[in-house]
Amino acid sequence: MKLIIKKYYQIMNLYNQEEVDRINKVKETNDKLEEFFNGKRGEWNKTVEPLFKVLTVDLSNPSNSKEILNAQSLALTHRQQINEQINFFLNKRSKETTKIKKLRQDKFVFYATGFGIKTNLGEKGILIDGHLAENDRCIELIESYIEFLRDTVRNLESLGFSIKNMIELMNYLGR
Repeated sequence: MKLIIKKYYQIMNLYNQEEVDRINKVKETNDKLEEFFNGKRGEWNKTVEPLFKVLTVDLSNPSNSKEILNAQSLALTHRQQINEQINFFLNKRSKETTKIKKLRQDKFVFYATGFGIKTNLGEKGILIDGHLAENDRCIELIESYIEFLRDTVRNLESLGFSIKNMIELMNYLGR
């Protein structure tokens, strides 16, 4: 099936072999990136989830205060680590966006000057989008992971506020 599609695009002169190879390479990279992000999501969920169990501790037991303070400390630490990852992947997204803009420009010049079939601006856009679909997917994968990280930070912030309220309640109750 892949060979048939490859031949179709070559016949239509939309994709030369170099372009097909580029798209396949980006697709392989995206598949690996997707696996990586899924693994990282699992790691963060496994790391963060136990912290929320502190919300169920018995406040009447003074020995639980150490557990509460430990969870608060870990939440702050994890927030910092996640914010660093967010910045890293924002930079990665920026690089990918720059790369896509250059590719979009190159494809526009190709369809405007060397395609052989006259196309209007909308048709050029559709053709260019087809060439860059896998590159767009890369940015979408990165943005999805960044959004996951931001949601995790918000959850940790909420946990921090809850812990702060628990500590205040313990102080109020004199424990």
